[in-house]
Amino acid sequence: MKKASLSIIYLILCGLIPAVVFANSAPVVSNVTASQRNDDSKLVDIYYNLADADGDNCTVWIAISDNSGLTWSVPAITCTGAVGAGIAPGINKHIIWDAGRDVPGKIGDFKARVYADDGKGDDQMVPVPAGSYPIDGGANWVFVASYMIGKYEVTNAQYAAFLNNADPTAAHWDAGMEIGRTGSSGSYYYTPVESKEQYPIRYVSYYDAEAYCQWKSQKTGMNYHLPDKYQWQKAAAWDPVQQIFWTYGFQSSTISCNWCNYNNCKGGPTQVGFYNGINSGTNNANSYFGCYDMSGNVWEWTTEPSGSNRVLRGGSWYNSASSCAVTFVSNNAPSYRNNGLGFRVVLDLN
Repeated sequence: MKKASLSIIYLILCGLIPAVVFANSAPVVSNVTASQRNDDSKLVDIYYNLADADGDNCTVWIAISDNSGLTWSVPAITCTGAVGAGIAPGINKHIIWDAGRDVPGKIGDFKARVYADDGKGDDQMVPVPAGSYPIDGGANWVFVASYMIGKYEVTNAQYAAFLNNADPTAAHWDAGMEIGRTGSSGSYYYTPVESKEQYPIRYVSYYDAEAYCQWKSQKTGMNYHLPDKYQWQKAAAWDPVQQIFWTYGFQSSTISCNWCNYNNCKGGPTQVGFYNGINSGTNNANSYFGCYDMSGNVWEWTTEPSGSNRVLRGGSWYNSASSCAVTFVSNNAPSYRNNGLGFRVVLDLN
């Protein structure tokens, strides 16, 4: 691989949306430089400063473009140094990207971005770097560009904020939701049921979930949407380090009520992230990329079509083990609502 030309890295702010209850300052990345080493190592040295007014440790990652920033789809998986979770604020932080391993033989002009997230935003997103994975764990692989996906399913508190900002007529509210409604049409006000704020929103249709994403996009100026098949499945099943496609969305090919809320083992949904290894009788059951409840709890809408229907993934609190496998496909009409239907969102980094 010949020496590539690497542009100065973009300055990115990625604290996402500050939490509603707790004031939070987003982290700031600055003074970023990058250069490929003048040897045969094919290593790229990236330096940056990281500031956070609250002193929070951050998750840091990079994205690489080979088309002047039109898309950020060059795999940048093999990174060491001040990258990943638990990165403290400071100056002259150093990332080493093994470009020779991730993009062997590739030459050209590159741009790169450094992202930092303090985990305090209302969205609680996690990064999924660009790269390929085996579809359904089979022989066919698909390349998926970098994106962020919700660490948790969208909660009653988050959905109520959407309703209060964008739905005065209750077009996207249902009486089954754990969200109370007061007032009259045109000026409705919504409040999550006490103690249910951090439970996943249910009784949402595909159209409701899309409306939520559109509201988030308009509010932030960024592109939020429901995951497609490949974004959902990669975030749930794939471990790029061990090259394992797991059966369930918590890095396991076996299932039990210690790992997953399924088969009515809890009698209903649990709060998002319940299987964190802290609550009694639970293991820390997240996917490789850090997502919780991608098997069990509530079904999750995706953009994947099935005729005129839309595909649902992940199973729910009342489904059997087979429905909770990351390869299992259910579907329903986009207008359908029930007590096991929820969703999580994707943030498009392009």
